[in-house]
Amino acid sequence: MKIVLKKIYSFLVKLIFDSVYGKLKIADKSFFKENIRILKIKLFSFSHKEYQIFLTNKVRVYSDKSENLAYIKDNYLLPEISLQLSNNYLISIENNSVLKTGTKKLIQKKFSGNILSLVQGVSAIDNYGHWMLDILPKLCISEKILNLNEFDGIYLPNIKRRFQIDSLKYFNINPKKYIDGSELNHIFAEKLTIPQHPYWETNAYQMDTVANIDPDIINILRTKFLKNIKNLNKEKLFIDRSDSKYFHSQIENMEELYEFLKKNKFEILKLSQITFEEQISLFQNAKIVVGAHGAGLCNLIFCDPKTKVIEFSNKEFKCDVFKNICKINNLDYYKLISENEVPKDRINPDIKLSINKLSKLI
Repeated sequence: MKIVLKKIYSFLVKLIFDSVYGKLKIADKSFFKENIRILKIKLFSFSHKEYQIFLTNKVRVYSDKSENLAYIKDNYLLPEISLQLSNNYLISIENNSVLKTGTKKLIQKKFSGNILSLVQGVSAIDNYGHWMLDILPKLCISEKILNLNEFDGIYLPNIKRRFQIDSLKYFNINPKKYIDGSELNHIFAEKLTIPQHPYWETNAYQMDTVANIDPDIINILRTKFLKNIKNLNKEKLFIDRSDSKYFHSQIENMEELYEFLKKNKFEILKLSQITFEEQISLFQNAKIVVGAHGAGLCNLIFCDPKTKVIEFSNKEFKCDVFKNICKINNLDYYKLISENEVPKDRINPDIKLSINKLSKLI
């Protein structure tokens, strides 16, 4: 019954949407070329990679705060900049949900001036890893064409989490310019600037593409954030993600691991409980970092060369993003694979560690 009611509701919303805005179509190449100006920039003069920044005007932006993002001009859905994800794959524009449902939210908030758009769906709304590897790099790319305070507004996925507020301070942006995408998911902008995503690729698994994080972006983030570092005298860190709302990368024999870590004088950290500045200082001063695959390990960006890193993972999950960050920063990286099979229910812990193997690596 609920499914039927949901379908009826979606149909009625689409009907109202079409009557107000007209039926959406996908823009062809000529329309896109006529209405989008593309700038190409390099982060450094010696950079091999080139990023695109898209400039347009009089465009609506809609995000379902899940997997789809739509840029709409004159009832045309704009390709390349509109994004549609499915099971961590970036798929073709024909699959964008707005073509079937409309924007669902009829009322749009109008903004004059030039708006920098960084929204991209659910991934960076409250996830530290996506914020660090998706949103902050897009800010770094945008800084190459314009002082961020010269934008009239900056449209962000969310600005409520402490790590978001703290990290944005390093960009010296006037907070009055922030537009909270978690509250406003349908806006109209007189002018719009959209930086290319730093690593997403169509028809590619995003866990693979994130592994190709640009070394230039890592260098820019280090330069920006490695200021006023405090010496916290904690050289052995274990990143405890047992407070994560996600079920993956959780450790079955945690009590046994805790005992081992305490015996070896590790600092056990839940990163959600400490400030962004403290995280930077802790990782920058660390001599060894141990933990399961998770967002907190993005802080390996801030480690000094030769820091030892031991990442835990289950047998099935494959993502080399932290391995590659370690390679860029010249860290001493190891991966410790779980001994147990991954539970089918995806609720129980999926990692069982060999303490003996961990002891040998340390």
